[in-house]
Amino acid sequence: MLNIKWKLAASVSAMLICLTAFQWVLVDEFTLFLYMPVIGLAWLGFFIVSIFSLLELKKYKAIGRQSLVPSLIQASAFLVVFYVPFTALGINLDFKLHKVQREEVVERVNSGNLTPNVEHNSSLIKLGNLYPALSAGGNEIVVEEHDGLKYLFFFTFRGILDSYAGFLYVPRGGKPTEYSDLGESCCVEIEHLDGNWYFASHH
Repeated sequence: MLNIKWKLAASVSAMLICLTAFQWVLVDEFTLFLYMPVIGLAWLGFFIVSIFSLLELKKYKAIGRQSLVPSLIQASAFLVVFYVPFTALGINLDFKLHKVQREEVVERVNSGNLTPNVEHNSSLIKLGNLYPALSAGGNEIVVEEHDGLKYLFFFTFRGILDSYAGFLYVPRGGKPTEYSDLGESCCVEIEHLDGNWYFASHH
């Protein structure tokens, strides 16, 4: 019976960790509106199992340290979810894995070889299968020109209205605050990554 509770604690913990670690991948695939109820149910299941795990502690005198295992599993998972910076790790990995391809796209845009190709928006370039998985939410990038300089934005999160996040290429002589609404004093985060690249978000 106790082994079942160990497995149950491990299962709900693993599910919660996976949903947290891959949240932006899942949001891109299934949208934020579908992800939110799923993560909500995962947390509900986690807390329900936590109650049963805590009840096992009453059996300490009878079975000893074995009664601690379910609670220790869930406590460990809780700490992992709250203290491991999954988002930052994912962003850094994404940036390193696809930097060369993104810079190739920048070169092609600057040379005029790659131009806006989305009918309803003259600032969008749909990369399609040419460069898969470089930009979330449809694999489209934004190209803006300010004072003759071209800024390129690759999405990691493409939310609703003015909510977005991603990798911004800033040309030499330009400033990240020149792009779109990143010049606003609030709701904006900008972090320099490397060379001409920044991670920027607006919410």
